[in-house]
Amino acid sequence: MISPYELLVGLALLREKKRRSESTQQGGLESWSALVVMIGGQRCLIRQDEVDEVVAPGRLTSVLGMPSWMLGLTYFRGHLLNVIDSKAFFLGNQKRSLLPAASRILAVQGQEEWFGLRVDELLGIRHIWSDSVKVQVLEDKKAWRGFAQYKISLEGETMPLLQVKKLASELEQRGIPAMESAKG
Repeated sequence: MISPYELLVGLALLREKKRRSESTQQGGLESWSALVVMIGGQRCLIRQDEVDEVVAPGRLTSVLGMPSWMLGLTYFRGHLLNVIDSKAFFLGNQKRSLLPAASRILAVQGQEEWFGLRVDELLGIRHIWSDSVKVQVLEDKKAWRGFAQYKISLEGETMPLLQVKKLASELEQRGIPAMESAKG
């Protein structure tokens, strides 16, 4: 007799086989993983392959003359990590608040520098199949300071897909951006 666990595994394999055969007929099935993060009370998605590591916030060294969204510098794997407050950067929230206990820093490697994006909370990881989500173009080009082009409907919720590699590249190439388009 088959155990309930083996029966569920068998059903999952059959469902996956059906999904793959249907997607092959439609031109292919794509899959990727995303981190679900909380930024200023809003859920967002970030491609997992754009983030090198997730670290707990530690001691930061402030840098004079930097905008309020630049929290400071810390060491990460023997490199300086420029830590950015995601809420202040993307949403224009200029008020400094206490770090939530659940906050995390997403380490992203640029061409020459490392950047850390401090998010309020890392809610989890979702594996996304191209046939199970609805991808839409974000109408407001200034929303999320231009670092989100798409919004994805996943599990009944629509969330922006943030491009953190693009952010790291822009900061390296162009330096500190002006804050006039900070509202999102």
